[in-house]
Amino acid sequence: MGHGIFCREINQPGASDTPETDVTDNTAADSEKSLLCRQCRAVIASRRDAVVINGNHLHAFFNPAGIIFEIRCFKQAAGCTVHGHPTDEFSWFQGYVWRYALCATCLIHLGWIFDSSEKFFFGLISDKLVEG
Repeated sequence: MGHGIFCREINQPGASDTPETDVTDNTAADSEKSLLCRQCRAVIASRRDAVVINGNHLHAFFNPAGIIFEIRCFKQAAGCTVHGHPTDEFSWFQGYVWRYALCATCLIHLGWIFDSSEKFFFGLISDKLVEG
């Protein structure tokens, strides 16, 4: 797996390493709002697709280079295309492999898709999205 690097939820040190997925129950008005690619304004995901992973929808992690990413979790992101081979190297969620999630329109990196043998979710970088 990783090379001695660890990533934990910032405001929940010691949280379980195994993701617990729970679909959030949004209000009708909030669920109709879309999230758009900040660069090209293409529709990426709907707020109704937001999910809770390990007790939170919003997480902050750092990569091996020390760059911090704040990500939001979604059960689907129709505006994303997936790129790369699945890897568990430096995975932020134990038991999940990841690949890059790119905007299907402009191909900018928006986050990652995390996949286990039973389920998957998208972790999209908060500041790469805007409300639509």
